Amino acid sequence: MELDEALEAAKPLGRTQLMILLASMLMNMESGFSVLSNVFLAKTPPYHCANHSGFSLEESVPFIDGSYSTCEVYSDPVHSNDTQPCNMWYFDTEKAGKSVVSDWDLVCARDFLPGVGQSLILAGFAVGSILGGPVADKYGKKPTLLISLVIFNAVGLSVSLSQGFIAFGILRFLMGTIFKAVRIPLINLMFEYLVPRYRSLVGILPFIMGSVGLVIMSGIAYLVRDWRYLNIVLMTPTLSMMIFSWLLPESIRWSLSRGYIKKAEETMQKVAAFNKAKDFPLVVFDDQHPKQEGNSSENVSDDESQENCKSKSLEGFRFIAQLFQPPTLTVSLVLSWAWLTCTLVYFGFALTTGSLAGDPYLNFCLSSLVDIPAALVSLFLIKKIGSLVPLIAGLVLAAVLMILIIILPFAIVDKDVLSGLLTTLALMGRFSITLTIPPMFLLMSDLFPTPIRNSGTSLVQLIGNIGSLSAPLVIYMNKFFANLAFLVMVLCALLAAGLALLLPDTLNTKQLETVDDLKVLFATKTIFSRRKNEKEDAETDSSSFDKHDTTEMRESCADEGYV
Repeated sequence: MELDEALEAAKPLGRTQLMILLASMLMNMESGFSVLSNVFLAKTPPYHCANHSGFSLEESVPFIDGSYSTCEVYSDPVHSNDTQPCNMWYFDTEKAGKSVVSDWDLVCARDFLPGVGQSLILAGFAVGSILGGPVADKYGKKPTLLISLVIFNAVGLSVSLSQGFIAFGILRFLMGTIFKAVRIPLINLMFEYLVPRYRSLVGILPFIMGSVGLVIMSGIAYLVRDWRYLNIVLMTPTLSMMIFSWLLPESIRWSLSRGYIKKAEETMQKVAAFNKAKDFPLVVFDDQHPKQEGNSSENVSDDESQENCKSKSLEGFRFIAQLFQPPTLTVSLVLSWAWLTCTLVYFGFALTTGSLAGDPYLNFCLSSLVDIPAALVSLFLIKKIGSLVPLIAGLVLAAVLMILIIILPFAIVDKDVLSGLLTTLALMGRFSITLTIPPMFLLMSDLFPTPIRNSGTSLVQLIGNIGSLSAPLVIYMNKFFANLAFLVMVLCALLAAGLALLLPDTLNTKQLETVDDLKVLFATKTIFSRRKNEKEDAETDSSSFDKHDTTEMRESCADEGYV
């Protein structure tokens, strides 16, 4: 029996799938908390230079354009108007609350450090993407997930104890690294336990929960204004996962690909029992078990089974090389660039929320709310036309909107009108790029064969993290080059949309088991292969018609006595 058939028989949307879905939803919520919490942990309260000892604020700090200077004080308040950089600041934390900026004076010459803090957790994501997938491929998804989850919670809580920016940055980096070792196997586990007809519908829910989590985070940040307590509260999703994560099953596909037939059988039976499936067969994978003379399938150990399946099983890290061989190489390169672009553009919009006119908490809430309808629209499109078209359409639409953001300041003089239009375009841009994220996760799961799915997903997310990693730095460069960030993102989006045309569509397809399955997909489901096949079919039909027509004419002429 095929695995998808077994999952159907064991209730395709039973308690096992719902438990994995709940874990994935909590993990996606924590994903948003971890990545974008820096908006609140490292927010900059109103501040100005502190006055000299023995002098008033008016005597010590220049008053320029209706406010006191933020980076300069008078060098000699009594005898000179010359200024010098200040080394002490006053932060108005009564309303804004405490942040790492106010605790460690990350302003003026050190104002780039909050962006570095954002980049460090994303750099951790990159390192985690290198390690998480191969470790899960070698040792299994469940043990990798459970051990990493415990470490992640310990490190995450330790962030609140940081006494300086260096410790804060190191711990955030470690959080990002370990986070990927939890999320990558968990996401793949969710898709592996879903049959094709539920994969896109259920698979979108964790992403929606991530967006809901961002909305919730804006409310939590509004209520909890001290960054240390805020960080602890934001660890709640993964802390709650500790309650039931040990009940999660191992990947059956992984067990089969490694030759652990007995283990796969046991896991499948436990899933069926947990789902309370009726009349489930006692043996599911007997026909996939290597037969040995004199031994029944029940008497063959997993070690012997693995030895017999060794030629078919992928052994550890050395098989990562398959990611760089055609046609997997095309999938690796195209999805990597697409994910790099999606993360760059998404974080580009998300991290500029604070620059929009109005209350920062409300702006963050509204921009996060945009993700929810975008995810629902993306789900509808995926169900109707597959994953590839929404990916390309979202990239192109985002590029067009960013071009408008670049050129509108040159066309509109009224600042109020311009501010409203730019805010609207920014929200529409985030909507557009959010359309691409669910299809990306589905394509990562659907286009990599089972034995290298974790490694392939890790590679894509590793390279994709370059986009999110560089987003804070690209945005910071806008201080020196106006709209450079949007210009870079436009070029990346258009290139990614063009390259995505090389990929096959995965609508109504089963998850791939081997590289040969991927070759078949490329031969039948890409835009170019379809056109080629249609042309060949047309030529074949034309040839058949001509031959049939000529034969009929010859027979007719013979009947009439002409030949």
